[in-house]
Amino acid sequence: MEEELRTRIRPLVPRSVLEARRAVIRGVRRARREWPLLALQFGRLGSLDFVRRRAIADRLLTVHANVPCAHEHAEMVAIIRQIFDIPVDRPGCIVEAGCFKGGSTAKLSIAAAETGRRLVVFDSFEGLPENDELHDKTIFGDVADFRGGKYAGRMSEVSDNVRRWGEVDVCELVPGWFEDTMPAFREPVAVAFIDVDLAESTRTCLSHLYPLLISGGVLFSHDGHLPLCIEVLRDARMWEGIGGPRPIITGLGTSKLVSIQKPR
Repeated sequence: MEEELRTRIRPLVPRSVLEARRAVIRGVRRARREWPLLALQFGRLGSLDFVRRRAIADRLLTVHANVPCAHEHAEMVAIIRQIFDIPVDRPGCIVEAGCFKGGSTAKLSIAAAETGRRLVVFDSFEGLPENDELHDKTIFGDVADFRGGKYAGRMSEVSDNVRRWGEVDVCELVPGWFEDTMPAFREPVAVAFIDVDLAESTRTCLSHLYPLLISGGVLFSHDGHLPLCIEVLRDARMWEGIGGPRPIITGLGTSKLVSIQKPR
C-alpha cells in the first residue's frame, strides 16, 4: 500500500522541481568542498592582493579538476598558507615526498614560484614499495590497501602534469626509494609535505627531513589517519634518535593531515 501511494504521488512533483532540487544539492556539496578556496581568496596570503589570491585559487581548482588528487582543498590550502607564512628572507626549499600523479606537486609548485622557493620532489615513480605492513582500517573506519606498486605515477606523467598545470621550472624531481635518495639531501627545508602511506617510509622521511627543517618550519604528514603511521609519529625513541624530544604534532589521531612545527 505504501509503495502504491508513493507511485501515485510521484507524478504530482514536476520533473523540473526534482531537477532543480538535485541541482541545489549538488551546488551545496560543491560549495562545501570548495569553501577553502574561497577563504583563500578573501583571507591573508603573504602580501598578495585579492587579484593574485584569486588567480592562485583558480589555478588550484583547475589542477584538482584535471589531475587525480588524494587530498582535499582544505588540506592543500593549509600547507600553502604555511608556505606563505615563512618570511621570504628565511632560507629553505619546499619538499614533497610521495607525489602520485603530480596533483599536489603542481599545486605546491604554484606556491613555491610565488614565494621564490624551489620544490624538491622525492618519489619512486614506481608506486609503493613491496612491504609486509599489515594495515587494517584507518581511524575513520576505511579499509587501507597499500600493496606494492599502488599509487604509481610515472616521472614523465608527473612532469607533464606539472608543466601543464603548475610551475615546472621551480621543481626538481628526485627518482628512487627514499632510503636511497634522501641521505644525500642536505638543503634547509622551510615546509615539507609527506604522503607516503607506509610506516617505514614515514620513519625514513622524518629521520632525514625533520632535522633539515628551519626554525619555525613545518612538516606535514598526510598519513595521520593510519594507525601504523600514528605509532611512528608517537614514537618517543625515534624522535630522540632524530635529535630531540617529540615535538608538538597537531591533529595526530584525529585528522588525516597532521602538522609538526620545528621549535623556534
